[in-house]
Amino acid sequence: MIACGPSPWRALARRLPALLAGGLIAMLGVASAPPARAADWPERPIRLVVGYPPGGGTDTVARVLAQQLAKVLHQSVIIENRAGASSTIAAQQVVRAEPDGYTVLFATGSPLTGAPLTVKGLTYDPLKDLVPVTLIGGGPFILVANPGFPPDTLPQLVDYARAHPGQVNYASPGISTANYFFAELLNQDAHIKTVHVPYKGSSALINDLIAGQVQYTLDTPGTTLPLIHAGKLKPLAIFSRKRLDRAPDIPTAVESGYPDMVGGSWYGLLLPKGTPPAIADALYRATKQALAGEDVRRAMEARDVIIQGSTPAEFKDFIQAEYSKWKAVTDKLGIVPQ
Repeated sequence: MIACGPSPWRALARRLPALLAGGLIAMLGVASAPPARAADWPERPIRLVVGYPPGGGTDTVARVLAQQLAKVLHQSVIIENRAGASSTIAAQQVVRAEPDGYTVLFATGSPLTGAPLTVKGLTYDPLKDLVPVTLIGGGPFILVANPGFPPDTLPQLVDYARAHPGQVNYASPGISTANYFFAELLNQDAHIKTVHVPYKGSSALINDLIAGQVQYTLDTPGTTLPLIHAGKLKPLAIFSRKRLDRAPDIPTAVESGYPDMVGGSWYGLLLPKGTPPAIADALYRATKQALAGEDVRRAMEARDVIIQGSTPAEFKDFIQAEYSKWKAVTDKLGIVPQ
């Protein structure tokens, strides 16, 4: 009699359920993998997430870009306004999105360089959880006041605030915004104390400023100049090194003796971490092409936005430099995350 071991067919039968299950899992894994090939992108509409309400300066710049970007990509680019919490709600939404190139953050400095310095327990790291695509551009702030506010110039504002300590207020779109940082830097440089009134965005802020609920604010030329020309707001100073061609009567803060008061808002595009580099590069090239369009150039110029179109590496370096600059300011002012 020949002794035989276990039948190989029986052994295979015992292993068959596990083999089938493993194969099925592998097949499901392949089937569920998100399509993220640059050659196919974009195959559907792209969401451009903006952290401010419709109608404000940031929103209008985003819509100018979106319209031209849609022409370049031959695909719809839909603006999605996610206002609140100094634009960190919008940033968090993009951080959590699929890294497939279809959810893009249209950001100002607020969620990237301001929030990390002012928001306690921030749930994302701007340079680790987001991929910089390009710095679109930026422009200077104009310090504007309600027409009934007594000061007519920046030096008069400083004198008035010194004579009325704690009785003068200013509004900003939030504690993490450059508007807030510049206003507080002015307070420090001028040795004055004014009261901060935060808002979720520029639209409600400007309405209350016109109504006299708040006394002054800092905002972009695109938002403020039409209201200045209509007599609804009055300008006290512009935060640029030279006067604007479109508003030559507005003196610069530098002329008034405040050389650090140069700057304003800037805008950039970012993608969620894990987005394939080829897709990020395709979005960069498409955006650069869109920014080169004559219609976009004129629209940005009308809003006093200086177009940059930087490379992803240049934009990353810019964000890091901005963070370092404002960290020095917040350290000096004693501002801590809260």
